[in-house]
Amino acid sequence: MTFENYLNNKIMLADGAFGTYFASKYGTGALPECANITDPSKVIDIHSDYIKAGANLIRTNTFACNTLNLGPDMKKLGDHISAGCRLAFMASSLYSDTSDIQDSNTGIPNPGISYTDKSGSDENSDARINDTNAANQGKRQIFVAGDVGPIPFIPGQDDEKISEEYFFMVQTMYNSGIKIFLFETFAGIDNILKSLNWLKEKKENEPDLFVWVQLCSNQHGYTNEGIHVRNIIKELSEKKLVDAAGLNCGIGPASMRNILDEIDFTGIKYVSAFPNASFPQGMLSRPIFSGNEKYFASKMEEILSLGADIVGGCCGTSPDYTSKIAELDLSTKKIHAFKGEADLSIKVREKDSSFWEGKTSKKLIAVELAPPFGADDKKLMDSANALTKYNVDAITLPDSPSGRTRADSILAGLKVTTETGIATIPHICCRDRNIISLRSGLLGAYMNGIRNVLAITGDPVPTLMRQEAKSVFNFDSVGLMKVLAELNREEFYKDPITYGGALSYNRPNTHVELSRMIKKIEAGASFFLTQPVFSDEDIEKLSFFKDKMKEVNSDVKLFCGLMPLVSYKNALFIQNEMSGINVPDEVIARYKPDMSREEGEMVGVSVVRDVIAKTKDFSDGYYFSIPFNRVYLLDKILD
Repeated sequence: MTFENYLNNKIMLADGAFGTYFASKYGTGALPECANITDPSKVIDIHSDYIKAGANLIRTNTFACNTLNLGPDMKKLGDHISAGCRLAFMASSLYSDTSDIQDSNTGIPNPGISYTDKSGSDENSDARINDTNAANQGKRQIFVAGDVGPIPFIPGQDDEKISEEYFFMVQTMYNSGIKIFLFETFAGIDNILKSLNWLKEKKENEPDLFVWVQLCSNQHGYTNEGIHVRNIIKELSEKKLVDAAGLNCGIGPASMRNILDEIDFTGIKYVSAFPNASFPQGMLSRPIFSGNEKYFASKMEEILSLGADIVGGCCGTSPDYTSKIAELDLSTKKIHAFKGEADLSIKVREKDSSFWEGKTSKKLIAVELAPPFGADDKKLMDSANALTKYNVDAITLPDSPSGRTRADSILAGLKVTTETGIATIPHICCRDRNIISLRSGLLGAYMNGIRNVLAITGDPVPTLMRQEAKSVFNFDSVGLMKVLAELNREEFYKDPITYGGALSYNRPNTHVELSRMIKKIEAGASFFLTQPVFSDEDIEKLSFFKDKMKEVNSDVKLFCGLMPLVSYKNALFIQNEMSGINVPDEVIARYKPDMSREEGEMVGVSVVRDVIAKTKDFSDGYYFSIPFNRVYLLDKILD
């Protein structure tokens, strides 16, 4: 019987948590996946415990198999995944009809699998023989799912490499005899699309393959990428990428039941639910879950009443939880009764508050003013008020650049807008805040009238501060843009936030930055700010990127970065100590060490005006970073 045949007739009971059960059973904090190689008997014992408790589906012990956890050696990764698949098949062979077991390497029946018990205990060996004899008396079909977990996010990671690593995992599982592929605890699907599409193609010739995605959300239905799970499941359905979809981890059964009821599963054939035992309590940096098997089973019964097809457990659950679910009626299939999204009202945009609205006939001007290091905002506000006479369209405020604490960019922006009436663009970086804090800050900014922001990944924390301050980086700027898109769709639709990103045109690999730019546009970025431009070479690069922008979305705006260097010393500093800014020697040669302040400023003005003349045909506006807040130089530049 294939997996789908089973699902068409019965509800599938899967196993529970591997990691937390492994830790409690063996009293260890070690990575369970390492035991696939170092202590395989422990892995088989855990699979066996769940099968004896009533599970008809077990997941391979491969959830955390990735190069971040196991090291960069792909062969080592492949060995751990293959071993995890082999051990799951071995465990299932103890309880399944041998005709249902596939050799993990050849795909042919392989009932005669054995393993070595490293404990050296005759008592353990005798117990296992007794379990096997008991299992042989009541064999049933046990399915094995290849378990693919998310690779932890690292800032600056190469998305293509991450996608290829997932593809390697899936291919390794496929070559190990896996037919059921489960991607679980995911916050988004961008990096697994290649794998999903490959499996979709394979399924055309191998209809018994089964593809399944489970998402992880908070109690409100939002993933760590800030996207509501209903929107991701809608994408999976529209692209016809999976046979089953559902939720796992993150929340307990009551919250999961409520979120499942909000999702429209139209187009998804089978629905799954694998909640945590409860919300964990922290104990010495380890999550502790309450023992609530009876309550858990009662909530799972409610989930089954909605029509769930596959149920199991995640963190904190154990075979005791599985046995309680097994007592429920799993023989009667129920029709899907998920209500879907409750709010069916048409969401209409009523206002455009972008800082360029109604200004189509002019070059737009944005000026960066840095919030203060302390509480004295006099210099900031003096500069902001001075800009009111220069017809500036927006003031941008960086978010503690270079990892050094400054006043909050959103709150500083609110004060600037309140006092000057000029639109502000707070920079929002991913370095210092997790998804909870980022969403909270954006909601507060919106409540106070902020309608334009710059989404950036953020500079790393300086080395000397890393003992006191740790970077967060739940995601990068593209992920933050997806959060903004979600908020615009769900909360801000009447007057959405306009957001943009940084364009690092000077990256050594133009292809990488071009790919990043396109992803940002696809995530909703409507403008880009660049680092200051000085050379003809950089102007050519900028023109190239603008042409590519127009190919993706002709409405996206490009703001050419400008910086009037005000002295020979200032020019040397920017050339040598500011990465990403290319100040050529011929620009430095225009300055003299003995120049007066006015002479140095006039050279800076002249250089900037030259760049403006060379970029006016393709730049939509200019983004000024003026050293030492000498904003009066705009009078000479824009004259």
